[in-house]
Amino acid sequence: MQVIGLLGVALLFWILFFLAEGRAEEAILDPIVLRNRSFLTVALAGFFSFFGQMAMMMYFPMFLQGIQGISTMRSGQIVTPSSVLMSFIGVPVGFLLARSKHYKWMYIVGFAILTITMVGVSLFTPETSIVFSVMAAVLAGLGLGAMPTVNTMVIQSAVPKRLMGVAMGASFFNMMMAVAISPAILGAAMNATYARTLAVSLPAELRQVADETTMASLGNSRVLLSATALGDLEKTFKKMGSQGDMLYPKTVQAIRTAMHAGLKSVFWIGAITMLMSFLIILTLPEISLDTAAEERGASASAPPPPPAIAD
Repeated sequence: MQVIGLLGVALLFWILFFLAEGRAEEAILDPIVLRNRSFLTVALAGFFSFFGQMAMMMYFPMFLQGIQGISTMRSGQIVTPSSVLMSFIGVPVGFLLARSKHYKWMYIVGFAILTITMVGVSLFTPETSIVFSVMAAVLAGLGLGAMPTVNTMVIQSAVPKRLMGVAMGASFFNMMMAVAISPAILGAAMNATYARTLAVSLPAELRQVADETTMASLGNSRVLLSATALGDLEKTFKKMGSQGDMLYPKTVQAIRTAMHAGLKSVFWIGAITMLMSFLIILTLPEISLDTAAEERGASASAPPPPPAIAD
């Protein structure tokens, strides 16, 4: 509720901000940019896509380590293809864009790949093969790595030159807002689902033998990501005697079950927002990348040539 409340307050101040910018003589964010259909479509699709991107970057390694029990080094090796492709795929995409002059199909293919990838990751289980995890990382890198190059080209071609700086600034600002908002919402969903699932998964007799400090420590799912933290937890249970030895594996399994439930909620949010991005990008009009926005506007508003006079 705190997150939702703060987002509501932020929305109110966003409305006030745009009202003020609409009356400003030299606006920081010129509202006219938001009336450009191409810019608005790309910005909205890009904003929602960051939920899936953050789910893959922040929470997929947690799944590999906490649910599948893979070491930190090996999980890093699994997700490395995603980082590498995100860094370098923009170069061939730029050359392909310069040759074809068509970009909408790149958006459609990219967002379709990302949507399918996020749905697939949402269905992963502790028994899922590492091969599928590597495939998910590769596909995510291919889809996400192509977007910045295409976004830049489309935005710069869609707005007049006098608004190009404002449009690019607004694009990066939109990206930073997505980077700030998406982890907050994903983290809130993860924590709420984890706490709810943990409450029904823990052994009923645990509350009778564990103190409040031990029970509170179980609220942190990251204990599964650290061998040291797991060792400390096991020592705590050993102090409870034979009953503690019996409850420890059940408790660890309850934490793992709750963590898996929380991660699934994060991945499903990423899948849904990726699908929203895909549906939004389908409405994107395709414009010429060779013609400046001023030229297109001038040709559209110019009067028709006078009819030819026959000899």
